[in-house]
Amino acid sequence: MDSSHQINPQKPRSVIGGMTDSGSTNPKSQSGATDSTLGDGSSHPGLKRDLRNYDKDDDDDTNSLSTKKPRITTIESTSESCKKIVPLDVTPLTIVPPETPKLSRQFWKAGDDDESVPLPRYCSNDAAVRVHPQFLHANATSHKWALGALAELLDNSLDEVNNGATYVHVNSATNERDEKSNILIVEDNGGGMNPSTFRECLSLGYSRKRNMADRVGQYGNGFKTSTMRLGADAIVFSRCRGTNGNNPTQSIGMLSYTFLYETRKCEAIVPTVDYELVDNEWKEIVYNSRDGWSDNLETIVKWSPYLSEQDLLDQFDHLEEQGTRIVIYNLWEDDEGKLELDFDTDPHDIQLRGVNRDEKNIEMAKAYPNSRHFLTYRHSLRSYASILYLKRPPNFRIILRGKDVEHHSILDDMMMKEEKTYKPVRSPEWSSDQDEMCATIKLGFVKDAHHHIDIQGFNVYHKNRLIKPFWRVWNAAGSDGRGVIGILEANFIQPAHNKQGFERTAVLSKLEGRLVHHQKHYWSSRCHEIGYAPRRKQKNYESNVTVPARPIYTTNLDRGSSSTAVLARSRQNSESFVRNQIPQVNTQASVKNIQPESRSTDRNRVGISLEETSSVNVQAELQKGKQESAEVVSKLQREKTLLELQLKESKAKIQALEKAQREKELLLESQLKESQAKIQDLEKALRHKELPFELQIKESKAKSQDLEKAQREKELLEFQLKESKVKIQNLENRQEGVNKIFHEERARRDVTENALRKKLREASDVIDGLKKQVETFKGKRML
Repeated sequence: MDSSHQINPQKPRSVIGGMTDSGSTNPKSQSGATDSTLGDGSSHPGLKRDLRNYDKDDDDDTNSLSTKKPRITTIESTSESCKKIVPLDVTPLTIVPPETPKLSRQFWKAGDDDESVPLPRYCSNDAAVRVHPQFLHANATSHKWALGALAELLDNSLDEVNNGATYVHVNSATNERDEKSNILIVEDNGGGMNPSTFRECLSLGYSRKRNMADRVGQYGNGFKTSTMRLGADAIVFSRCRGTNGNNPTQSIGMLSYTFLYETRKCEAIVPTVDYELVDNEWKEIVYNSRDGWSDNLETIVKWSPYLSEQDLLDQFDHLEEQGTRIVIYNLWEDDEGKLELDFDTDPHDIQLRGVNRDEKNIEMAKAYPNSRHFLTYRHSLRSYASILYLKRPPNFRIILRGKDVEHHSILDDMMMKEEKTYKPVRSPEWSSDQDEMCATIKLGFVKDAHHHIDIQGFNVYHKNRLIKPFWRVWNAAGSDGRGVIGILEANFIQPAHNKQGFERTAVLSKLEGRLVHHQKHYWSSRCHEIGYAPRRKQKNYESNVTVPARPIYTTNLDRGSSSTAVLARSRQNSESFVRNQIPQVNTQASVKNIQPESRSTDRNRVGISLEETSSVNVQAELQKGKQESAEVVSKLQREKTLLELQLKESKAKIQALEKAQREKELLLESQLKESQAKIQDLEKALRHKELPFELQIKESKAKSQDLEKAQREKELLEFQLKESKVKIQNLENRQEGVNKIFHEERARRDVTENALRKKLREASDVIDGLKKQVETFKGKRML
């Protein structure tokens, strides 16, 4: 069988925006373009111009300029009176290729384009609508808080509980391509994704979780925004079991803003490769051509943290039979050049640097353990993840850098709890489920409230997910509201896309108002129980009286009547001021309300004509106004004196109550001391009576201890005896073995000795025979 497994060629390619091979009219795509190269860089079809050709290679960092001989370009005149061809000499120019632009490592600057090498705005010659690479960065800016982006990935893993997920592990490792940099890994053992759902995950807006009651995700946008917020690039590994008779599959996809930016792509491209298990062997799934599949793999290897295809496939060893592994690399840095994510401070946590980290809060968290989640959730992922879900499935674990994150409910941090029920006005678009139409509000004082630290707010959940942590709804002046925390699940309000707040609607405003009401009522009725002064009921009147701004009048009277008009306005303003601000003052002054009219109006309607007004009348009116003003001032002074007397009486009552309270406390303290003294006397007498029994008990304990000691010594001796017997037996076995070896060696020696003796006798016989022959030879020679 061929190593590549050919399947239906109509599979969608990995292009953000949902573009398919069959739906594109791009000439380059039709001529065998790979999945990792979309957009041919040609000009708009409405323009006609002769350009030098550029060799575009997606694997090179720069666009190389093809060398051609200079030629003469002709321009055809469009004038009707001129129909001739005019030659145009073109001097050859030397064009230096621009340097490869580098992506900024700071998130909020990564969206800025390189002015020297601007990013192409549109490079396709078809009518298709495409997604520009800078949209990936712009879309990720919805996450102002990096830990909120990490929470999106935890949500995706928790949603996989229905597909068998039992854990999600967030960890860090070293980049194999650059050992000085870190990578972030989020891994779960959920159901994984087949090639179709894998491409939906890497595309914008696809979601199979909409309107599902047990799922957190809805919009199909969380993976893209969260990964691009944490780092410039991400690579995803997913393995899926075979279902409905299909073979198991595994897929690799790379969402790389660095690749798109530095190669100057004009549309968002996501290279992917897929494998299928056939006859216990993973084979490539080829959709159009093997060259396209190979180009995708080559792009992934070049721009990912892994150095070869085998390194990529080794990542599936972490997933066993199913699961998803997300690797985020080229993590964003802060203004000081340090990673935004802090992996060094705590080896079992991921923390944030910068404005989210407050050293004072960290020290306070050590001193006030019941308030540590309020003080640390902004910079610590472990603290935030522990309260992220109202209820966690019992068989699901969140593991952070090798250590489990313990689930925590702020109900355990409360005391003096109260429970309220809030039922909003039903909306037509809501479901018929009555449980979602109301919310149970649980509030109380944090257990550290008696220290009077500024901790307050409500944890508001939506479908089990924390949306607004420690929402501060009451911003009171002074210490009012301190120490009050609460928790509720509001499924009737729609969360924002980044899940860090709710959509600002009338329903949310009404809920906020109700929470403020409950917090104020709880605080004013129980604040004295944690050491604050009791709050008194507010008076019906305002203690601070503010003078209203003088209204501006326009008149058609001439300047001669200015004094009269001023007097009338003065009386009118004084009367309205007294009537509106001090309702207790019953003024008896009758103030004339002069209405300006035009000169054509009948002088009888004006009441007093300008010509008939004499200086005497003006002085009389002025004197009358002064008297009325003096009466108003006098009444205000009397009211002020009355208020001061009431204030003094109230202070005297408060002092008397405080004095009585102190006397009562002193009396209680003296009674408590007397009771403690009596208890001590009784305990002393009881100890004297129980002394003989205590001696007997001590003697019995001493005897039992001696017996236990003897028993332990006996057991120790028995153990030593057993060990000695075992050692003796081992020595005997070794002795027998040595004797056996000795006997065998002795037998071999006897056999060898007998053989040597035999050979010696034979040699002696030969020597004797030779001697006889020599003697015989000598005798014959002598003869």
